[in-house]
Amino acid sequence: MFPKDFRWGSATAAIQIEGAASADRKGPSVWDTFCRVHPERIHQGATPEVACDHYHRFAEDVGWIAQLGHNAYRFSISWPRVLPQGSGWVNPAGLDFYDRLVDALCATGISPNATLYHWDLPEALGMLGGWENPRTVDAYLEFAELCFGRLGDRVDYWCTFNEPAWTLLNGYITALHPPCRHDPAAAVLASHHMMLAHHLAHQLYSGPGKVGMALNLSPIYPATDQADDIRAARTADGVLNRWFLEALVEGRYPAEVVTIYDRRGLLPAGYHTLGGRRPDFIGVNYYYPHHAVAPPQRNEFHLNNDGDPNHKCRFSLAGCFAFVANTQGRFTDWNWEIHPQSLETLLQNLHQRWPDLELLITENGLGLPDQPGPDGIDDQPRIDFVGDHLRAVARALESGVKVGGYYMWSLMDNFSWVNGYKKRYGFLYVNRETMERTPKKSAAWFRRVIQENRVPD
Repeated sequence: MFPKDFRWGSATAAIQIEGAASADRKGPSVWDTFCRVHPERIHQGATPEVACDHYHRFAEDVGWIAQLGHNAYRFSISWPRVLPQGSGWVNPAGLDFYDRLVDALCATGISPNATLYHWDLPEALGMLGGWENPRTVDAYLEFAELCFGRLGDRVDYWCTFNEPAWTLLNGYITALHPPCRHDPAAAVLASHHMMLAHHLAHQLYSGPGKVGMALNLSPIYPATDQADDIRAARTADGVLNRWFLEALVEGRYPAEVVTIYDRRGLLPAGYHTLGGRRPDFIGVNYYYPHHAVAPPQRNEFHLNNDGDPNHKCRFSLAGCFAFVANTQGRFTDWNWEIHPQSLETLLQNLHQRWPDLELLITENGLGLPDQPGPDGIDDQPRIDFVGDHLRAVARALESGVKVGGYYMWSLMDNFSWVNGYKKRYGFLYVNRETMERTPKKSAAWFRRVIQENRVPD
C-alpha cells in the first residue's frame, strides 16, 4: 500500500509535446535550431515543430489526465515561449498559456508540478554562450521570477532544472546534443552556473509550494571487485551524481571531485560560492544503473537512437571511467538495463544521507516502439516495468523512506530527442498524422493501481 496522499501522475516537457514552435510570437530554442540544422542527428530527421500539438490541445490533454485517474501532473514551461529572446520583452501569450493550463489542472483536482528548465534554452542566449555565460544566470532568474509571480500561488512543486548532468554530458562531452561541443572545462563551468541559478532562484521564491530539482540519478557499481574498477565507480558517482546532489542539498561540491577537476584545470572561478536554501525535495529521475571499469585511454561515445538492440551504447571518458554492460542484465531495445532493485537502493541511499528530505520519483518509464493492433495497444512490457519499479518504491516506503509521489514518463508519446518519434513512452498513443490520442493497455492498468493504491498481484 502507498500513503493516502501519494501523488500519482505522469510527466512531460514543453519542447517534447507542445509543438507550435513559432506560434504567438514564441522564440526559437536551441533544440529547434539543432533539429533544423542537423536533421541527420535525429532519427528520421524528426523535429519538435508540431510534436503532440499540446499547445492547441491542452484542454483535451488535461481531460485525459483526469480520465486516467491521475492526481498530479509534471510539465515544463517553455522559456522561449515566455521570453522569446531569453530576457527582456515578455510574451503575454506565453504566460497566458501556462496560466490556462494550471487553472485547468487545478479545476480538475490535479496537482501541478512545474519544471522551469527542461533543456529548451532560448536560441538568443545560446548564441551568447549559453550556460557558459553568466548572463544566462541573470536571464534565468528573470524567467523564474516571472513564472513564480504568475503561477506560484497554484503550483505545488517547482523543479528548477531537469537533469542538468545529462544535458551537460551530451552537450559538452559527447557532443550529441546542443551545443555539440567536446569541452570538459565548459561543461564544468556550465554546471556551476546551473547550480548557482537554482540557489538564486530558490531565494526568490516566496510562494506556498515546494522547490527542488529533478536529477537523473543512477547507482554506479564497479564491474568487478578490482581496486581500479571500484575507484572508477566512485569517480563516476562523484562526477554524475554527487556533484549535483551535494551542490543542491549542501550548497557545496564534493571535495574529491573538486580535486579531480582542479588537477585537470577545469575548476571555474568562484566555484565554491553557492550557499542558498536547502531544497524542499529531491526529484529522482531513474531509468537504469551503470557498471564502471578502470579509466580507458581514449574517449568513446555512442548512443542507441534507433531501437536496434545490436547498436550497443558505449561511454568511455579517458582517464576517469568507462561504462560496460552487465553481462547478467536484462535490457530494453535501446540497451538500457532494466533493474528495479537499483531504484530501491537509490532511494535508501538518499534517505540515509538526508532523512529529512522528501523524495519524488519525477521520471521513470520504458520506451517501446508501440504500434496499434487489432485489440488496441498492448504494452505489457511497460506494465511489467512500471509494476516492478513501483514495488521497489513500496519496499522503500515500508522501510521508512519518505517518497511523496511517482510520475511516469510519460503522459503521451512525444518527441524523444535524438530518438525522434520512434521511442514511445506514453500512456497515450499519439497518431503522428491526426494527433489523435489513444490510451494503451498500461493506462487502464495504472488507473487501477491508483484506485487501489497498490500494485496488483
